[in-house]
Amino acid sequence: MTSIYDGFATRLVARHEDHLLDYGPEEQAANVVKALNRLAPVGLLAPLHEGDLVVDLAGFGKAPVLFVSDEDDYLLLSDLAEALGWPLHKAHAWAEDQNGFAIKDQRDADEKRGDGLLGWERMRDFIDLGIWATVENPDAEPDGLGGRWSHIGDWLISRDRLPLLLSCSPWGKEFMDNTLPAFAHAMRAIHGDKLKNIPTYVDGEPTGRTAYDDLFTTDGLTEEEALRRARRGPVVDFPQDGEPS
Repeated sequence: MTSIYDGFATRLVARHEDHLLDYGPEEQAANVVKALNRLAPVGLLAPLHEGDLVVDLAGFGKAPVLFVSDEDDYLLLSDLAEALGWPLHKAHAWAEDQNGFAIKDQRDADEKRGDGLLGWERMRDFIDLGIWATVENPDAEPDGLGGRWSHIGDWLISRDRLPLLLSCSPWGKEFMDNTLPAFAHAMRAIHGDKLKNIPTYVDGEPTGRTAYDDLFTTDGLTEEEALRRARRGPVVDFPQDGEPS
């Protein structure tokens, strides 16, 4: 039986074909289709033509949206890693960790709900596509034959999780530096009254200022300027008049 995911699965396996481990292309493609069909009862993923919707990764690169659902848009981890110059084995390890956190959070929510059912609402952001492959990694521990390898896979990552991905990528520091003024504007807009009532201290002594002044600083940027800075990427030059170059 054919699937709407067959073409994507074939292309994805071909991308990783030189690194496949234990299973051949046909089996691995079948695993990809199985992984996507597994989501159908909780939210069908509809494929897009590559290039129909491209996401700017805050100025650090671009990557296409490959699937959409009622809940979110999804990008391919290997596309994101390539755009950001992030070795795939490191990006894959990050996705595995995040998926593990999501499973724990989901299980905690299921037990708290107490109806004996298993939920999915916390497990839609990181979708393991079932690719089983390895790449040489000189930093890995040697195996029994002296080879140094790291496991890789591929994942669909929800668009909602791109800020988290960027903060953990090789551009993490630059991304955080660029986005902090915009985050400060958001926190001031949402919690401004509370922040103004929280005094700040240095070495146990009150500064006479508040969290509004010290913890959520905007670097003197307007909200519009802060948003532009957040989207600009690693190098941002603001002349004296505050307008981006």
